[in-house]
Amino acid sequence: MRRLLLLCLFLIGLGFAVFNFKGLASQGKFESIVLDFREDIPTAQIAGQVQAIAQQYNVAPQLNSEFSSSDNIYIVKGDQKRLKALKSKLGKFTEFIEPNYIYNFREVPNDPDYSKQWNLRSIKAESAWDETRGSGVTVAVIDTGISIVPDLKDTKFVPGYDFVNDQVEVTDDSGHGTHVAGTIAQSTNNNYGVAGIAYEASLMPLKVLSAFGGGTVADIAEAIKFAADHQADVINMSLGGGGDSQLLKEAIAYAYQKGVVVVAAAGNANQNAASYPARFPHVIGVAALDAAGEKAPYSNFGAGVDISAPGGSGTGAGEFSKKLFNRKRGKRFLLASKGTSMAAPHVAGVAALVKAAGIAEPDQVLSVLQKSSLVIQDDALNYFGAGQLDAACGS
Repeated sequence: MRRLLLLCLFLIGLGFAVFNFKGLASQGKFESIVLDFREDIPTAQIAGQVQAIAQQYNVAPQLNSEFSSSDNIYIVKGDQKRLKALKSKLGKFTEFIEPNYIYNFREVPNDPDYSKQWNLRSIKAESAWDETRGSGVTVAVIDTGISIVPDLKDTKFVPGYDFVNDQVEVTDDSGHGTHVAGTIAQSTNNNYGVAGIAYEASLMPLKVLSAFGGGTVADIAEAIKFAADHQADVINMSLGGGGDSQLLKEAIAYAYQKGVVVVAAAGNANQNAASYPARFPHVIGVAALDAAGEKAPYSNFGAGVDISAPGGSGTGAGEFSKKLFNRKRGKRFLLASKGTSMAAPHVAGVAALVKAAGIAEPDQVLSVLQKSSLVIQDDALNYFGAGQLDAACGS
């Protein structure tokens, strides 16, 4: 397994927006600039250049510390514009001139069960959170609905619709949609439960599946159009079946034309082809990985798989995430789950982070996800698509 490095920074032929996308974890912040003067430059000449900078910009360049004099390392306040000007002015006198980047300790969510979420660590979510948490982006969850359980009570929601019961109020009578929604945007840093990927994004609940998990193509197609018409940025569909549908294909094309990123689960039959709608054009089909980064034994593969993400395998300890829903006597439980249904919202969550970082068009978002993924060299049967999801995006 080898990592495809830095391609998020230099995607050829994908347009200005993608070309200038710096990655979710590589957009450094700085308030000052490092000047490394050449050691063969006389001290008096360096002093003259430092004085000239001070006069021109009304700043006070200083040695970084008492240990910096031998290396001639000076620090001067400045931004990107000043950095460019100093490079032009002082290039011949210096070894290099670069931003004095500010690094921070990596914030870890205070959610008590976050330590159990190997899935978020495997996609390097913490690195992505240094730059974006999905604010301003809306993710439509086309599923069994979403219940506002305790670990979603601080999550932002926008109005959705229940296409099964033809009503505005949307609740989850299964738990599946709530779990999917939690993976995408679970309330995070709330000292409760677990963390979500794009936890500052808004969720749009769209119920198309009954309590038993079944739903019609007509309802799913209407939900897709509803999401596109109500400013959803990303759609997640942790659902699928074996039948091709012109109605569904047209709905997906409609959402795509409106700039919506559409994500779907590849399916859990261990078959050589993703199920629909993952196989349709303009849909990101997601296969599932286990905790070791291998293909989950149940995951579909082959045609229609664009990328792979954590889905879990086995039972009991070590499962990748938690879901919250009502059980008998109204009690709440944190339970593990697995499947390509769980893999797809990882991609939808990271797609929301990419959108929040400034990449707008669906094809461009897909290219960023694929080019930043961890490439699996030996993948003749397309278990992994472009590779394993990496939220850090080439960092």
